[in-house]
Amino acid sequence: MDKEKEAEKVKPEKLPNTNAFQDEFTRNFMASTEEMENGYYLFESGIEAFTLNFPKNANMDKVYYQSDGGKYEKFNFGETSVEKNIDYVVVGTLRDEESTKWVDSYLNSLSKTNGYEGEFRKYTQKNNDIYYAEFIDKVSEEKNGFYYVFLAYIMSSNSNKALSMSYSSKCYSSTQDCLLNLDIEREKAKKVFHSVRFKP
Repeated sequence: MDKEKEAEKVKPEKLPNTNAFQDEFTRNFMASTEEMENGYYLFESGIEAFTLNFPKNANMDKVYYQSDGGKYEKFNFGETSVEKNIDYVVVGTLRDEESTKWVDSYLNSLSKTNGYEGEFRKYTQKNNDIYYAEFIDKVSEEKNGFYYVFLAYIMSSNSNKALSMSYSSKCYSSTQDCLLNLDIEREKAKKVFHSVRFKP
């Protein structure tokens, strides 16, 4: 990536003091050092298929990143705040092929992957059709043993590009009080989902 070569020329101490730029792998996907809006930078897909708003203190996970160089890309990013006792992760899979129009198939896959059994609500945001769902996943009887999970299948109205995305948040510690707020986490998830812009 050209961005990767450019990023290598800049020393970390001259970049914004945020995880998005201080982490070597993550900053390869940042399109600019200027914030798009408070707390978010512009993330550019490694195959230049889309952009989205990326939380400034999140990190990309290199281990889970996959790409075929043109029509497929899978990514994973998240953030852990020990101080706030909050941990979240965003997983996304981009496909650019005719099969993305088979909405039911992709919704079934997204549901099965995340253990969801309900319906999705469809609405339009900019030039994207979004199928959205949310639920609380109780994983244990221990204190804070749950996740807030937000799902979205985001389709371009102008191409075959589509993103399957999940945003899941939980309390980092099972011994501290959990201050997770459903409304706040929903807003954060939709901030990412609604910022997706597919490139031609």
